[in-house]
Amino acid sequence: MKRIALLTTFAAWSIASISAAHAQTAAPDAQSAEAFYTGKQVKMIVATGPGGGYDIYGRLIARHIGRHIPGKPNVVVVNMPGASSMTAANYLANIAPRDGTELLMIVQALPMVQVAGSANVRFDLGKFNWIGNMSDSANVLIAWHTSGLKTMEDVRRKELLVGSTTPGSIGGIYPVLMNQVLGTKLKVINGYESGDAIDLAIERGEVQGRAGIGWAGLKSARSSWIRDHKVSVIVQTGLQKEPDLQDVPLMTDLARNDTERQVLNFYSSLVALGRAITTGSGVPADRVKALRKAFDDAVADPLLIADAEKTGLEVRGLGGEKLQKVVETMVSTPKDVLQLDASMLDAK
Repeated sequence: MKRIALLTTFAAWSIASISAAHAQTAAPDAQSAEAFYTGKQVKMIVATGPGGGYDIYGRLIARHIGRHIPGKPNVVVVNMPGASSMTAANYLANIAPRDGTELLMIVQALPMVQVAGSANVRFDLGKFNWIGNMSDSANVLIAWHTSGLKTMEDVRRKELLVGSTTPGSIGGIYPVLMNQVLGTKLKVINGYESGDAIDLAIERGEVQGRAGIGWAGLKSARSSWIRDHKVSVIVQTGLQKEPDLQDVPLMTDLARNDTERQVLNFYSSLVALGRAITTGSGVPADRVKALRKAFDDAVADPLLIADAEKTGLEVRGLGGEKLQKVVETMVSTPKDVLQLDASMLDAK
């Protein structure tokens, strides 16, 4: 009886071992990106309200990236505005499933919010898995034609009222930065729900301009403003001048010493996150790789390019691996380089 029991135990152990080995062998196939995404829905979270530049780009990539993700999942857009995208980033870091089914297009001010030590930050952008950036278009400061202001000297001499969503947004931070470093007289009115709401406020005469709007997005969403000379572009913030703004100075061109140049270079590098897409930490590496490849393939897809051209969007893709390094470098920047009070970035 003891021998039979031992044989039975051995047989059971053998079967379990074979089953485990089979499971280990089958696991990669069972968990492959294609098998995982087949029949799934992927959520593209846009961290702003509908209608603005981020939303336009988010919906553009959402219409096309699903064809390039293994398993061809359905991709839907969800707007999650709030606190310069801190709301959405906190959601991605702490609530969203860590399986690659939720992507996020952040507001590009977010790295400086983290570096400044905002009390509302419950995420680490350096630990997110970055998928790619759709556009490195320069940000611009614009003034409505009725203001009579057209140059940097004009806004150093006379006050310009600019609209913004929150103090921690690009549109809220850039005016403060320019006032502190470059001596401009920009008065910020915070509290608008979205970039689209700011644009409507400009047309109604509530404010006279806007800072930190992407040039590519402005040309797409408000092409008539440019065509009809309704706005003047005062300064552009980016790593290089836009081809059609060669007469407009870069913010870095206005630095008067090395300290100012270091500060302005940091803020200018934010264009690398102009329309950046990420997924959370802990997502399996094979899915991150698949999403990055899907992004690269989508932005090179003639169908996406044709779609973008219909609405006047410029797509200049930056791959996920390069973007990952940019973000990790930015969030390790010393806080004093920002020259901003962290409390100002705690958008409520």
